[in-house]
Amino acid sequence: MLLLAVALALLSLSAYKASSSGADRRRARVAYAAETREAASLQERLRRLEAGPSVGVAGLAARIVTSLESPPSRVLGALAALMPPDVRLDGVDLSYGVRLDVDARVVARRAESYDLFLKRLAESSVFEGIVPGSESRQGETRASLRMTYRPEVVR
Repeated sequence: MLLLAVALALLSLSAYKASSSGADRRRARVAYAAETREAASLQERLRRLEAGPSVGVAGLAARIVTSLESPPSRVLGALAALMPPDVRLDGVDLSYGVRLDVDARVVARRAESYDLFLKRLAESSVFEGIVPGSESRQGETRASLRMTYRPEVVR
């Protein structure tokens, strides 16, 4: 009877230890996962710092350079030079960054004039990536365009 009591006590003790070590293992896994995420975050931060100036500073510098190379008057002049007489700008949005993205809204009295404008844009050396947007050809033609302005560098 005494041996049975001792065996039962040892069985209870081993069950308690197994349960407690399982909980310890789960806590260790959670702590390990948190430390792994923190290490990855620090490595990414170190990589960005080693790469040079912060993205904000580099982005600001790119905008400054692009705006100096491509003032609005030059961009609008380049667009106007490609427009047939019966096509006009209805609005323009300029997005300065590493490159200058242009969103333009145009109105043409005739669809043929708008098509000629698109052809001239496509053949232009200063506008690239031309993507026509919404377009209405009822009466006068109203359309939107997205493109990238590439300044010609004078040497």
